Amino acid sequence: MVLGLLMIVALAGVIVFGAASVRWNRRRGFGPSREGAPAYGFGDGLYLQEGNRLDVAERHQRAARIIRRGERAESPELALLVCQWAARSYHNWENPWMAWSLVFMAPLFTGSYALTGLATPEGALLTAVVFLVLTLALPVYRAHVLRRSAWAIETNRDLTEEFPCPGTSSR
Repeated sequence: MVLGLLMIVALAGVIVFGAASVRWNRRRGFGPSREGAPAYGFGDGLYLQEGNRLDVAERHQRAARIIRRGERAESPELALLVCQWAARSYHNWENPWMAWSLVFMAPLFTGSYALTGLATPEGALLTAVVFLVLTLALPVYRAHVLRRSAWAIETNRDLTEEFPCPGTSSR
């Protein structure tokens, strides 16, 4: 009974917030898939992935660390990579409805295990409630990512102007 009610509420939430997410994307000119979108004038970044795997991984780790800590990059090339990653991260999380869709999707999938017989109703209900509580942190995390990404771009934008960006003609 409780699991069924939770699944109905979760299904309604997925439909409502999913529709709001699609509407939000369309109003801003995004297609159904937001993959591969340009990094807001910072180029595609493919040329920064040249080299052996260890060099690429080390550059990406340094850029991720700079974004996490809110620091300024020490070179224009690294600043461009930081701005590209921060812009993509901002782009991926800027839709406010997507996080709420995921909040309702987690208990819906967990409840489906009980309906298919893969889990007992009590176990599925407990797991659904745990996932619901955990996914409630997504909107808070979204706000954190947006703030952190905007700060990384603001801090490093002036350094990127010193580095020629092959992936775009202007910034």
